[in-house]
Amino acid sequence: MTSRAGRALRLGSGLGALAGLALLATLIAYRDVATLGRMLLAADWGIAAVTAFYLLPMAATAHAWRAATRPVWRGRALVFFWARLVREAVNSLLPVAQIGGNVVGARILTFHGARAGVAGASAIVDLTVEFLTQIIFTAFGVGLFLHRGAGSAAAPIVLGLAVVVGAAGGFLLAQRRGMFKLVGRRMERIAARFGWTALGSLANLHEAMVAIYRDRRAIATTAAWHLVAWLLGVVEMWLILVFLDAKVGFATAFVIESLGQAIRSAGFLVPGALGIQEGGYMLLGTFFGLGPDTALAISLIKRIRDVALGAPAMLAWQFVEGRRLLDTFDGAKTDGP
Repeated sequence: MTSRAGRALRLGSGLGALAGLALLATLIAYRDVATLGRMLLAADWGIAAVTAFYLLPMAATAHAWRAATRPVWRGRALVFFWARLVREAVNSLLPVAQIGGNVVGARILTFHGARAGVAGASAIVDLTVEFLTQIIFTAFGVGLFLHRGAGSAAAPIVLGLAVVVGAAGGFLLAQRRGMFKLVGRRMERIAARFGWTALGSLANLHEAMVAIYRDRRAIATTAAWHLVAWLLGVVEMWLILVFLDAKVGFATAFVIESLGQAIRSAGFLVPGALGIQEGGYMLLGTFFGLGPDTALAISLIKRIRDVALGAPAMLAWQFVEGRRLLDTFDGAKTDGP
């Protein structure tokens, strides 16, 4: 990656983060902040319960990643849970446009014995399968939405789903054409730039991906675990709505969660989907009789959850990185003249 491209990427991420923060601040400013605050305070123990419950879908996604990796490397379940936790924390809390966390997660696998190409390949395959299962999840949500009477919103939602399906097909085709041989070389340059020598060579990235895709059982297991995670997300949404005293059923929670996650994914270029997630929930809330304050509170509870779990995970990750840096420095001093 050239220095010019790197600066452009950092600038784009920074501008995206600022735009997202501005949108989020605007959405909050135009609501009754006092009412919103009272709603969140009233759901205090409920927020703690939602945060604890979120460890279940996180564990499901960790098992999905582990299943995708088994054809080429067998690591412990706790390693994948730890890597997934940090991966989500980086993508949610840092200005990395929903990409950097995947690199960090793959790097954590290398700390526990995985080769760099294997770790990178498993992260890419896992992300691909997660995206494909999200399409299935979103399609069911769209079906429920249409069944409940989407009205004028039906056409753009169906069109958006068709675009996402087309993008998924293109992404899979690019992988089969060997696009990630180029990606591997790019990632190696990024690793060298940041001094991530532990990341190692990514020359076998494409070959490892092919080996994973050949194992249909591994792919099916990965998909099954991701579908479990999406369904657990619906339960989480239903819990949030219960704690906010919203009188809606489980089917409504399914629609809000599935379409809300789709909107968040569509805003992947904005770090943490700041503002986009909030606007999406407020838009969806209008179709189900949820007040704007309630819809905004849904997103803020998810933000609180992300910080409560993500901040300690990132601090622990930085501690590990610091220890590894010190060990490398001490080793260099020992080997020196």
